[in-house]
Amino acid sequence: MRIIKKYAVRKMYDIKESKFITLTGVASIIATGEEVQVIDNKTGNDITDTVLAQIILEQQKRRQNLSSVSGLFHELIKKGTVSVIDFLEKPVGGSLELISLTEEKIRKIIKKLTKMGQVSKNQKDYLLNTLLTRTKESKNMLEAFIKKTIIHMNIPTIMELKRMRSEIIELKKQLSMVERNNKTTNS
Repeated sequence: MRIIKKYAVRKMYDIKESKFITLTGVASIIATGEEVQVIDNKTGNDITDTVLAQIILEQQKRRQNLSSVSGLFHELIKKGTVSVIDFLEKPVGGSLELISLTEEKIRKIIKKLTKMGQVSKNQKDYLLNTLLTRTKESKNMLEAFIKKTIIHMNIPTIMELKRMRSEIIELKKQLSMVERNNKTTNS
């Protein structure tokens, strides 16, 4: 786990690399799959969650699209001290967030939550199965929607395109034979 110290002047220091680091730098470390812990240098408190929230807000500001996370933040604030498992169990069938989750990502998230004490070992398997099921349902719903849209838009399928290509090749052969017959007949 990479330890980052946060100082009062909003500067952060990466202990491993022995250099100052920005929120973007911390985000890059996390993107590589490495775990990060941010410690307030003055108090010694773990402020990782606060820094992660800042990273998300900064990323969204750059995209000029805070609406995508504001709903999540509103829900978390409304829930107050409700456990993470209660929040995650809220019905989210069809949400795009679930579609992007792979089984590996889900397992990593649950492992991290268990390690942090947010999910008990007893809840771990139930949560895993629930999220995997909901992810599969969401993907199936999206796939059905895409198929329906393609049919509605009258877009040819790959099989139809292959069939048309075969027909064009066959027509070219026939046209070539007709042209050859015409040349021999006219000669």
